[in-house]
Amino acid sequence: MFFSRKAASPNGPLPAHFLPRNSRLHDVLFNLPDNWQVRENLQIGHVPGCTVLVSEVGIFVLYPQDVSGVILHNPRSLIVSEQNLNPQLQMAQQSGQMLSRMLKERVHTVMLFKQLVEPEELKARALSPNVTREWEVENVKVVTWESLRAYILTYTRKLYTPEEVVALSRKIKDMSS
Repeated sequence: MFFSRKAASPNGPLPAHFLPRNSRLHDVLFNLPDNWQVRENLQIGHVPGCTVLVSEVGIFVLYPQDVSGVILHNPRSLIVSEQNLNPQLQMAQQSGQMLSRMLKERVHTVMLFKQLVEPEELKARALSPNVTREWEVENVKVVTWESLRAYILTYTRKLYTPEEVVALSRKIKDMSS
């Protein structure tokens, strides 16, 4: 399935009523349950500014993005606000795979955006209520700040003991030093 660039939004930022109000990424991260370990501002491979979350249910590497706006996607392409983000997508994917190889554990790769809106929502000038804003492109989850908590908390199967979580978190910290 391909998409037309004509479907993209008019140039310019999203209207204020589309943006998250009282949510900042740090608020989301530090309001996670206590058993989540947060490692911020890491460099994984050639990608700086990554955040890694480790818990009993898995390892998640977050790649915060500065752009927000209308999302156009298919299983192999990502465009946000008329910007082709395929290079960033590929770097996140490769960096996540590198971390997975280094840890010898599965890592969930997540590109994180302040806000993403479907073209139909922009056209209707209203966000769909109670929607978890997540998409998958090239085995990378694309998620908004407000949907991050809901996304990661859907993982409930425990893979690691609390001791293993601490050990993995230390290993990640040591790798980034």
